[in-house]
Amino acid sequence: MKRNTLTFLLIFGFISLITFAQSEKSSVKLKRADCFFGIHFDLHASEDITDAGKTLTAEMIDTFLLKVRPDFIQIDCKGHPGISSYPTKVGYHVKGFEKDPLKLWREITEKDNVALFMHFSGVIDYKVVKEHPDWAIIKANGEPSIEKTSFFSPYLDTYMIPQLKELSDYKVDGAWIDGECWAVEPDYGNASLDRFTKETGITEIPRNQTDKYYPEFMEYTRRLFREHLNKYVNAIHEYNPGFQITSNWSFSSMMPEKVTINVDYLSGDVTPQNGVYRSAFEARCLAPQGKPWDLMVWGFSWDGGKMPMSIKSTVQLEQEAAQIMAMGGGVQFYFQQNRDLSLKPWLATTLSEIAAFCRGRQPYCQKAKAIPQIALLYPTISYQKDAPHPYSNPLGKLEGTLNLILDNQYPVEILMEHTLTGKMDKYPLIIIPECNYLEPAFIEELQSYVKNGGKLLILGTETAKLFKKELGIKSLKTLNETQAFIAISDKIGAICSPLDSVEVNPGVKTISTFYGGSDFRLKGEMISSSLNNVGNGKIFAVYFNAGSDYKKYKSPILRDFINSSIIELFPDQLVKVADTHLVHITLNRLNDRMYVNLLNIAGEHTNQNAIGYDEIPSLKNLRVSINTGQKPSKILLQPDGRELEIDFQNGVSKVVVPELKIHSILEVIL
Repeated sequence: MKRNTLTFLLIFGFISLITFAQSEKSSVKLKRADCFFGIHFDLHASEDITDAGKTLTAEMIDTFLLKVRPDFIQIDCKGHPGISSYPTKVGYHVKGFEKDPLKLWREITEKDNVALFMHFSGVIDYKVVKEHPDWAIIKANGEPSIEKTSFFSPYLDTYMIPQLKELSDYKVDGAWIDGECWAVEPDYGNASLDRFTKETGITEIPRNQTDKYYPEFMEYTRRLFREHLNKYVNAIHEYNPGFQITSNWSFSSMMPEKVTINVDYLSGDVTPQNGVYRSAFEARCLAPQGKPWDLMVWGFSWDGGKMPMSIKSTVQLEQEAAQIMAMGGGVQFYFQQNRDLSLKPWLATTLSEIAAFCRGRQPYCQKAKAIPQIALLYPTISYQKDAPHPYSNPLGKLEGTLNLILDNQYPVEILMEHTLTGKMDKYPLIIIPECNYLEPAFIEELQSYVKNGGKLLILGTETAKLFKKELGIKSLKTLNETQAFIAISDKIGAICSPLDSVEVNPGVKTISTFYGGSDFRLKGEMISSSLNNVGNGKIFAVYFNAGSDYKKYKSPILRDFINSSIIELFPDQLVKVADTHLVHITLNRLNDRMYVNLLNIAGEHTNQNAIGYDEIPSLKNLRVSINTGQKPSKILLQPDGRELEIDFQNGVSKVVVPELKIHSILEVIL
């Protein structure tokens, strides 16, 4: 009886300690650069709201913050409709206020040491262009936009910068500017066209993607956006150096450029559907950019159409967040406010569970850096040259290639030209995805990399043309998209892609050929992949668009086909997981220790019709091999702190992970 009583007291004390810790406010308010876990609320308020702040109370905010304990909160300020949800003196606000929501948020967040950031729509502002139609961009058809402001209008000086300064006077910590690079369109107004002609000498104005000089006009528009961004960032920093600001998706997959503007951090909101793969992709685009970064997980599903905006389950949100944390970034979770700017109190329970999941992994993930293994190039110049919009995302070409690598259990980084230049020798394998142009100097560096012992994998019909000499190609002709068949081991599968018909020089090794159908007796002579030795290195080519095909038609045959290509070049990777394709891996270093992140990607996240899912099957008894060189003193399974038995042979440490629910981390202590 005494033993049971003691057990009860210990359990009660532990629960009380957790409850006390959750109810205590943070001891210090963090800078965004040091934040790890945040919550984003926005409303995109409409003008007809007459009771803003009606049911929002200090107790509601305080209870939420103390239960969830985020490092920062982002709240609605001015969304795409251009209507502010606080009583601004600069722009346009909702019709009526019961109280000033922003003043109340600042008061309580300051008391609880939680950083407060504002959601503010920049380029997109429906109200401003309605009231000032001459401030709108002019579309290619000559009509003014009903959504987007022109960089040649007074909008920035008259509205946006003064309103950001007003927010600073509220003592908020910063702003997350939405509706920016991803919303930019070319402006065909007279002022814009005059400047374009003056700067470029081009008088033949392109209005369609097929028109001559269209790439030049897109690059001109990008330059205008960079000037816009630089102007307001510098203006608010001059007014208040402590104001922390970013532009949503700046210097990301959508704006894949070197960071040239003094934003304080990088951020973006991952699409609500298939957030697991999208988070993996976007995290890898932000991580190498050299700035503090976080990504926003949508808390609800939505396909942009009739799909109900239904809130996702806890496990679904944790699975998406794991992909971000595993790359060293911070996470934030997006939910909508009620129309009167109040919160949904029940969300505090869900978010406190998610907070516990994230906080448990924070010591092993936050600000971790990837250990170089595979570099997947983001060919910025090629993609921007062919882009239909100033800023767009090459998901088919690049994300599909990334998914192929991840589904084969390889740690991989996405590096743009400016982040890979000068660092190629750090990577045992570099993969060049589908693209049709690389700068001559960049190609020369890749050539030197291979000659000096590097391994290069070329994917795609157009990409192969850039490396004809290194691949030993005698002749190459690209055929139109068609169904073709590839084989791996004892299986044949179909792909749908353009194909390169190539003839190679003597000495070049043909690795595989296409088949005429799903029958091994129909093996053809047309080469599907080849390998050539160049100096001390190797270059391997796959003569179809594997990334685009895998994005459209996910296939285990294609996955295994690409895996065999990678193994040919990179047989000695540092980490291997056996017996499953449902684990993604990141390999990081933090505080001089190696961390192997294991991510369970089972579940219905790829099902575009699934509003949500609340069960992810656990993976059991995973065999993980880590090339540690020497036997570690310990390998701990985190965040549980469980020590695993190590089987060490020939420099390789093997462990068995008994269960992988969503995200576990192997901490290697030498």
